[in-house]
Amino acid sequence: MSISKQLFALVALSALFTVASAQARTGCSRNGTVQGNDTCDILSARDNVSTFQLANANKAAIDPLCDNIFPGELLCLGLTGKDCDSITVVQEGDSCATITEASGTPLATLLANNPNVNSDCSNIYPGEVLCTSSQVFDYST
Repeated sequence: MSISKQLFALVALSALFTVASAQARTGCSRNGTVQGNDTCDILSARDNVSTFQLANANKAAIDPLCDNIFPGELLCLGLTGKDCDSITVVQEGDSCATITEASGTPLATLLANNPNVNSDCSNIYPGEVLCTSSQVFDYST
């Protein structure tokens, strides 16, 4: 077998394993499929899931920079009991104050549901998807 055929078989087997493991993941309340040139932020906005929640639900599959997802990959979008589907996509000029005002979400709840956001919200960026639910989700377990 040629090296290119072996490499193709290895890539196909790896993709099949990743898809099967996402499908079999216990506690996953819903799934989404990576498309074309998706980034974690694009996928999150399209599938109504915060960027943090997507990364948290796929700790074993998504690296910290989220640069290892690939088209066709099946990802868990939310875990049962920890599935925020009320989101806001951060726009240029947004702050936590503008987001909490527009969503009606208290700042403490916004920060609890988005533990990747620091207390003064200086690390949010355009395109990031934040959970703006009034319900607090416990991502620690």
